[in-house]
Amino acid sequence: MGRRTGLPTGPNTHLLYDMSCRSLALVLAVAAAACGGRSTPAGPAPAPAPVTDAPPVFVPIPDASTLAIVRMANNVELAYAIIAARRATASSVKTLVRRERTSHTALNASIERIADLIGVEPTEGDVSRLLREQSLPRRDSLRVLSGRRFDSAYVDLEIRSHRELLVAIDSVFLRSVQHPALESYLTDSLRPAVSAHLAQAERLQSTLAPRQ
Repeated sequence: MGRRTGLPTGPNTHLLYDMSCRSLALVLAVAAAACGGRSTPAGPAPAPAPVTDAPPVFVPIPDASTLAIVRMANNVELAYAIIAARRATASSVKTLVRRERTSHTALNASIERIADLIGVEPTEGDVSRLLREQSLPRRDSLRVLSGRRFDSAYVDLEIRSHRELLVAIDSVFLRSVQHPALESYLTDSLRPAVSAHLAQAERLQSTLAPRQ
């Protein structure tokens, strides 16, 4: 079967790991896998060179990998919420935490039902493992905070992680999906939930800037 996550092999594969060190871990990791390791220059391009590179070819990831990555994303959000349930102080943040725990628990249960329905076992690979590894320092950064600073940092993290997941859904998962049941889950369950969480966190952000 080869590499189970749909990751490309070749001279650009290492870009997946270079980009994973940045804050947009999920999006960059999955997008690198799906687009053959393409990266965007950070500054002005050098003088034009007489090259005729073909446009990047989108390489779909299998449904087994999508299931595993989405399950890991849900688990990461639940791990953040477990910390926040103990440390959040603002009532508005506590409300967000409860919503996160309830919603991502339900979304994970749906993943298992869909996997059984379509007969596909979620298959962990480089991207899902990378997502888990990237979440560890984020969790550590939360554990050292308290009070208003924790509330602000948690909400900022939720905004970042949910934006990442939305881009991954739109740019990779929905372009790759094969089974209608999984497509329905992505469009009718996962994406609306993530969008709603993001909107709620964004409404809170400006009210939680830590005081000096």
